[in-house]
Amino acid sequence: MEIDGVDHLTGIFLEAARTELKLPAAYDLRVKGHWPDAPDDPGQSYGYNTVEVRLPRATSAEISRYELALQLTTLMEEADRKLVWMCAHSGARSARGPSWRRVGKVTGVHANTVRRRFERAMWHLWSVVADRA
Repeated sequence: MEIDGVDHLTGIFLEAARTELKLPAAYDLRVKGHWPDAPDDPGQSYGYNTVEVRLPRATSAEISRYELALQLTTLMEEADRKLVWMCAHSGARSARGPSWRRVGKVTGVHANTVRRRFERAMWHLWSVVADRA
């Protein structure tokens, strides 16, 4: 896949975090038997309750781009890797992008510093990817 620039590279990681939310949950294989909970109200037994909206399943193209993001992750240093994925996950459900303030609270760093470090990590990764191409 051709990476067009740093903005495209950033978009790959943000989309990968959204794709990760769409993937099925991991199951505990040690638990073999399960009896489903019966609703207390018989009116809810027939589907008259409110509908629970879920995310759609991930497409094969999204999973391919997710795997590309995982491969690109191996080209980064550990600190950059953690920061990039933390920022990507903070912006996965947001239309405005990563929440620098929230990531800053977790890491104990000011929001502007988090944003600068994220941009530096993306530029560094872009330079590594450009050198390999």
